[in-house]
Amino acid sequence: MSISSRLLEKAFVLSGAARFSSPKSFYKKMRKNAVLQKKGEKIKSCFLGVKKEIAVYCGMRYFLFSPKETDASDVVMYLHGSGYMNAHLAAQERFAANIAKHTHLAVYFPIYPKIPLSTAVSSYAVLNNFYFFLLKKGDVLLAGDSSGGALALALASERKEADFVVAISPWTDLALDERADRMKEDVVLSPETLRRAARLWRYDLPLSDVRVSPTYGDYTGKKIYLFAAEKEIFCPYIREFYEKNRQSAEIFYREEAGQQHDYPLFPTPEGRAAREMIYDAISSAAYKRGER
Repeated sequence: MSISSRLLEKAFVLSGAARFSSPKSFYKKMRKNAVLQKKGEKIKSCFLGVKKEIAVYCGMRYFLFSPKETDASDVVMYLHGSGYMNAHLAAQERFAANIAKHTHLAVYFPIYPKIPLSTAVSSYAVLNNFYFFLLKKGDVLLAGDSSGGALALALASERKEADFVVAISPWTDLALDERADRMKEDVVLSPETLRRAARLWRYDLPLSDVRVSPTYGDYTGKKIYLFAAEKEIFCPYIREFYEKNRQSAEIFYREEAGQQHDYPLFPTPEGRAAREMIYDAISSAAYKRGER
């Protein structure tokens, strides 16, 4: 574990990210999130070597990160993590822009609806339609982190042509059992907060529905790049996903020792190494398709 990773972990501890929150504070955050979503979760930003555009599809805002030039017709659909309730982070937007910069592919970054303004059924429906919209431009490579990684896996399971996914710390099983409570070293995620969000997000869907728990999906013949952090709450569930699908799908699985949730997105040596793998995997998938 690098020094920068240790410092980052201490910063998360000081921030109280994984601290227990009462139902009152949770629902207060829900009201705040509703206001942020109405404002479009707008973050002012610019990235060297990448053009950023903002557009709307069926009422859903999305960002488009375009490289200066591209030699492939494929595009990337990046789904950001949010716990199904939070605005996206600057780190997630930066990562999507860097995918565009390093792979020379257009990257679409939808600001999908979340609780308390939406639930899984309606949000998944607009993302599914957005995916179909992107297919008109070329093959779509799916990528995402945390809850966004789960949505990317769910789309891949339900769409035959979606055969490539990068899933970073995905929330593979919405039903967090006692294994989540045993992950005491996670300083980013709170099991209590996640469970409250999960109840609102799934609404009347069963926990076994692939739209909320991609671990129940079928990934036969898919190529999946799966990243997990040893200390994160989701780690045992990601391991389970890997063991369940390793025979039927082509899965590259990397579990980084000593790391926290979403570690590939952060400015650490471990994060940089993971990002290089992701850029190479996406580039290889896109440009090999173009040779066929």
